[in-house]
Amino acid sequence: MSGRVLIVDALSAGSGRRTSSRDSIGCGPRTVAGVFEKHGIRCTIRRVDEVLPKKSILKQFDHLVVSAMTMDQIAVQKMVKLWRQIRQIGKVLLGGPIATEPEVILKQIRPDALVVGEGEATLDELLERGFLEENIELSDIHGVGFLESDKPRMNQTRALISSKELSERFNPSTARIIDYTAYQACKVYVEILRGCSNFRRTKYPLKDGTQCTECSNCDAKDPMKRMDCPEDIPPGCGFCSVPGTWGPPRSRSADSIVNEVKELLDLGVHRVILEAPGFLDYMRGTAPLTDPCHPPANLSAIEDLLGRLNSLPQVSEGNVHIAIENMKACLFTNDVAKTLKKSMISSSPNIGLETGSEYHMRQIGKCGSPDDVIRAVKVASNHDMKPFVYLISGLPGETAETTEQSIQMMRSVSEAGAERIILYGFRALPGSAFANYPESSLKDEFGQTLRKEAEKINRQKKEQYLEKVVRGIAAEPSSTHHGFTMVYPLEEGPLMTVSGGFSAGTLLSVKVTEVLSSGLVSGEVVDK
Repeated sequence: MSGRVLIVDALSAGSGRRTSSRDSIGCGPRTVAGVFEKHGIRCTIRRVDEVLPKKSILKQFDHLVVSAMTMDQIAVQKMVKLWRQIRQIGKVLLGGPIATEPEVILKQIRPDALVVGEGEATLDELLERGFLEENIELSDIHGVGFLESDKPRMNQTRALISSKELSERFNPSTARIIDYTAYQACKVYVEILRGCSNFRRTKYPLKDGTQCTECSNCDAKDPMKRMDCPEDIPPGCGFCSVPGTWGPPRSRSADSIVNEVKELLDLGVHRVILEAPGFLDYMRGTAPLTDPCHPPANLSAIEDLLGRLNSLPQVSEGNVHIAIENMKACLFTNDVAKTLKKSMISSSPNIGLETGSEYHMRQIGKCGSPDDVIRAVKVASNHDMKPFVYLISGLPGETAETTEQSIQMMRSVSEAGAERIILYGFRALPGSAFANYPESSLKDEFGQTLRKEAEKINRQKKEQYLEKVVRGIAAEPSSTHHGFTMVYPLEEGPLMTVSGGFSAGTLLSVKVTEVLSSGLVSGEVVDK
């Protein structure tokens, strides 16, 4: 008897509490739950910030599984320590992006096993061998790390699973969505593909001194040659570990995606995000897809998928919002915009710019150009879409000149129709080319300049909503203003707060009355 499993979602929890993306439910924990359900093992998902203050919850479970990112290590340490205080027996299993630093995690957190890389097939084998029931031999299970004689041991890497396996063998749990508080109001991510097609690489030296030797493999016509780097520089943008960890894109079938979305909607989900590092990589080209800009998007496959999603009753009735986010500017054409517009599925293309300097963009391994981003924003805006543009402060190679170019680009994309500028601070991710580089600082002069400009633009954009009515969905009580409820836009629009208490999932029409900050407006509930 394997007992009951607690899956703790620690993603974006940092030291123990999410301060951003509070309305987002990622794919990972539901994917893990799907493997347990495949084996008939009872499981429940809880956010780490719900479990830490209520340790009595742990007595209901026999084993602990934690999904987390590198930035969440403190939260995971707290969680595992609490578990071992309450439950002296039972297995502790960790996985997710946090496993990209396996030796550190094994030494500091000491789980019974660490799932490194893609998790489904590894977890599947662990369960088949009876990992939860007894102390099994781990040394021949690919994709696992563990402590042997108190020293970290890493087994051979497991091969990536195929598109067919992603579509048919492993199905994310839909039933466990109900474990999330206010899931009816949250953005629920549904994975449509895994991996990234950008197999260019940074020209900046790695921290160990490794540097590009200009072999030209990154621009080769042969897709297999693009995967080979004589210097072993991780592929993709220097700040990103996706292509190095997950490989080139592997798309799920339309059947598997539509079935998952249908089941989620039947359980009361109102907001679905079609998750992909690059949506326009869906069913594009032939494997391995290692050119980020050629061939063009597969509009036939995209139109078929979106058409089938549109036929779901909750979508056609207008009570559900299905959205698309990440898109590469070099693939976003007028034909793409027409296809998305025709589908009637709302799209706020999330377009990565990262830096306004074309030279800097090339040096960090980014595909496309600043001109591609301006063109894509104009195309999206001309089709009544509201694109978001992403930049990163504190990147390696950032200078006064690149900062000024980024500010000018912020203004240019804003004028071209960008709805919002999203500025992140650089984080050195394990597994990326920029691992071990110093991270951005709030005190950094260039970062302060960029943040000031982004906040100015975003506040101006929010003012355009004044006196307008926005459809939204009630989420959680405000953490700062007693008696107020946070309301997320059902379609496009700002985060809102309104007076009064509303149950999670309640659909509301909100008249915007005041801009509170660059990211928040207040309003009053009206009949419409």
